Amino acid sequence: MNIQQALEQADYELCNASPSATLDAQVLLTHVLHCNTAHLLAWPEKELNKKQTSNFLSLVKQRQSGKPVAYLTGFREFWSLNFLVNDSTLIPRPETETLIEFVLNKFTDKKSFKLIDMGTGTGAIAISIGKEKPDWIITASDVSTDALELAKKNAKHHHTNNIAFTQSNWFENINTTDFDIIISNPPYIAENDPHLKQGDVRFEPQSALTSGKTGMDDIHHLCQHAKDYLASGGWLIVEHGYNQNQLVANCFAENDFTQIKQSQDLSGHTRMTAGKK
Repeated sequence: MNIQQALEQADYELCNASPSATLDAQVLLTHVLHCNTAHLLAWPEKELNKKQTSNFLSLVKQRQSGKPVAYLTGFREFWSLNFLVNDSTLIPRPETETLIEFVLNKFTDKKSFKLIDMGTGTGAIAISIGKEKPDWIITASDVSTDALELAKKNAKHHHTNNIAFTQSNWFENINTTDFDIIISNPPYIAENDPHLKQGDVRFEPQSALTSGKTGMDDIHHLCQHAKDYLASGGWLIVEHGYNQNQLVANCFAENDFTQIKQSQDLSGHTRMTAGKK
């Protein structure tokens, strides 16, 4: 089996299992061959050895069953950085980059800021900001010790030395009360949402996805308690569902946040809300 044949077979087998069958096939094959996509295009007639063929077909079969590509390769790109991922955390997604863009654009001149990323998961938010703002003092917290271990590995991989990691169920073990920014991509999917039985989220930890009957429990908790941990003029910034923008804006307002701002992702959906103490 050569590269072209491998891609064609995988594309055929995945066409009914994935909306991105061709891309999935390419990502899995570059992972097996330790090459980039350009190599696949340049050498379509290059033969795979038996081990490479076996590994590739095994990954295709797992992807066919619905397992996310990121869990199969162990990596996902976010903010042009490669992050280790496993099934203890959510897979970083492009819409979360909306939070990074907002922080970097709004606080571009701040030389030394104190920020906490709550529910850090892979560490994608904290590490991406830490790379861009090496003088900022950053804390990354998560209730999951497995997630924290993964985040620490990612921080080491990206040489971000300005991040402290702490195990905490939201504010439970947080003693600092003068953060300039509290930022979070919290669980925000309703417990009975039918999307939980579709696509990649079937394989992701439910505790990192769901938050009560409306998906708002954790966002309510953050809004209610964040001001006790923010410095004067500090900001709370959260990601949320595309259809929750009004609910979240109301939650911020009810908890006396001011200058409430919302941002859209690349698909034009409002996915982030921020407010000032």
